[in-house]
Amino acid sequence: MAWKYGNVVLKVNKGWTDDDGTQHPSQWVTWTAERKTAKGVSWEDDPTPLGSFDNFYYYGWNSDGDALLPKPLAKLKIAKVKEAKQTSTNYLSRTDWYVTRKSEANTAIPSGITAHRTAVRVNYTTLKTAIGNASDIAGLKACYATVAGASQTAKEIDATSSSVVSTSANTITSNGHGFVNDEQVYYDVGVNSDDEVAAVIGGLVNKKTYYVIATATNTFKLSESHSNCGDEAVVSLTGVSSDGDAQKFTSYGKPSAGHTFPNPDMPKYNS
Repeated sequence: MAWKYGNVVLKVNKGWTDDDGTQHPSQWVTWTAERKTAKGVSWEDDPTPLGSFDNFYYYGWNSDGDALLPKPLAKLKIAKVKEAKQTSTNYLSRTDWYVTRKSEANTAIPSGITAHRTAVRVNYTTLKTAIGNASDIAGLKACYATVAGASQTAKEIDATSSSVVSTSANTITSNGHGFVNDEQVYYDVGVNSDDEVAAVIGGLVNKKTYYVIATATNTFKLSESHSNCGDEAVVSLTGVSSDGDAQKFTSYGKPSAGHTFPNPDMPKYNS
């Protein structure tokens, strides 16, 4: 933004000379709007900046600045499949030594490791299929989108109550919770009456994310992995919390396949 005389930017508190050779004082900025106009001085706003864009998907804006120029969809798909394969490789490389040990020493691979490696491959296949099915850039982006949950408010429960935490049905009761299947939720035990970290619900891990499964209007169950991994299973709840009467489940939204690779730190993969 600047004051200008023609194409010349005028500096505040500095004199200037017009096209007729007339010199104007440094106090010109105090002139009235009418006098500035009469002397050919005008205020010019900066050009409206074009919106930001993802340069993976687009070259940039067109010459009119009203539309983005997309990159070829086929090339974008190839790049995304390559990226997905690399993500899978990164996960699998952490446990490749178990496979090598099995081959060289015939030592059994722990079942949890095998389960995680299988889940990685299944999620990769799901993501690769979704990428292949994308008909446009919006569809390709959707493979990596996370849809906001029905409720952005954390659901607080009294985890000490057996009517809330059912160890027989493996359900958690929260009236009108609004969660949907495959929605990711973050579990936080909070603090007890002594302002200390409260005890967990048996079977869960504090400050871990889970996926909602088998929802009903007022109850839901939890899984340690997304259905995209092919091994979604209800977590067994083994007991109520001894002192956590204000524990929370906060929605992180419902992720697409690009964000559902299995977490190797979950208990089901540590056997």
